[in-house]
Amino acid sequence: MQAIHKRLQALTLLIAEDDESTLKWLSRVLSIYFKEVRVAKDAMQALELFKESPSDVIISDIEMPQVDGLHLLQKISQLSPNTIRVVMTAYNTPEYINIAVESNVDFYLKKPIDIDEFLVAISSSVSKGSILSEEIFLNEDYSYSYKQKLVKKGQESIKLTKKEVLLLELLLKNRKSIVSIEQIEHSVWQESVSADAIRMVVAGIRKKLYQGVIENVKGLGYRIE
Repeated sequence: MQAIHKRLQALTLLIAEDDESTLKWLSRVLSIYFKEVRVAKDAMQALELFKESPSDVIISDIEMPQVDGLHLLQKISQLSPNTIRVVMTAYNTPEYINIAVESNVDFYLKKPIDIDEFLVAISSSVSKGSILSEEIFLNEDYSYSYKQKLVKKGQESIKLTKKEVLLLELLLKNRKSIVSIEQIEHSVWQESVSADAIRMVVAGIRKKLYQGVIENVKGLGYRIE
């Protein structure tokens, strides 16, 4: 379990569960392994929390009032394709499993979930690269250190502003996918901002790194290849 703890201790987790006792139990146990655990009593609250600050992993019950967990995870997959999505349910019928597969769920766990099974599944995804490693290669001898929150070029360290760090990490988390302006607003500013404000941060990153590091996809958003 020590190896699993090491892999998970830098990750954030969001739990969506309408049963209060289950929610408290999961939060208490999983807080031992994850850097941060946030909880939501329904899908709408979970979505708002995720938009405020995306999580590396989300685990959700299927049966919840108003909006079910599968629709929540579908929305999460659109906002952040690299977030690991786990569904838990008391039902284990082929119908539910097929719906889960169609909803782009990464793992399907039957309630009451086996904590060890959950931890091993997430740890396996991390080792396969579903979650970004502590230091990630960019291009042209540049790399980004998540631990130190700075860019490295060889032996040189390049400091970034808080907004530059938030934007770069958001783009890296969704690498090769287009990150919309809405996603950037929610994750970096947590409010609506002008296009010029976003362009200034992008320009700052390009100036400190290299011109092609961030691609502007006209009318859609930005991405890093």
